[in-house]
Amino acid sequence: MKARKRIRDHAEIDMAPLIDMVFLLLIFFMCTATMSQVDLTPDVALPVAPRAQVPEDMRDRGTINILPDKRLMLSGQYLSEKELLAIMKQKVAENPHIKVYLRADKSVPYSSVKTVLRLCAEAGIVDIIFASFQSPEV
Repeated sequence: MKARKRIRDHAEIDMAPLIDMVFLLLIFFMCTATMSQVDLTPDVALPVAPRAQVPEDMRDRGTINILPDKRLMLSGQYLSEKELLAIMKQKVAENPHIKVYLRADKSVPYSSVKTVLRLCAEAGIVDIIFASFQSPEV
């Protein structure tokens, strides 16, 4: 018995999966771009606070990390206090309304945090928020 060949006029491509994939990629790249703007260092173990909240606007915030060994980090670079102060003064000259996101390790003594706060005050930065994890509801 002979098999009959089907003749098709033209092939059709279903566009729905293609459009779904494009939207998923778009969402992925938007999330990746947003996360790359925040300078997070995995070496910093944040303290836990019962009333911690996620800041609404993280744009235009410089992130200063205080590592467990009391070193200061800004934009992936280790800095001394003098270098950090010089950079902050330069940033304030460019944008007088600059904000700082301070991420200090929970094992760091308050004296190190106080030093960074003093440097921010000397540079003219007054809007500082502290990073912490929110404790679970009991």
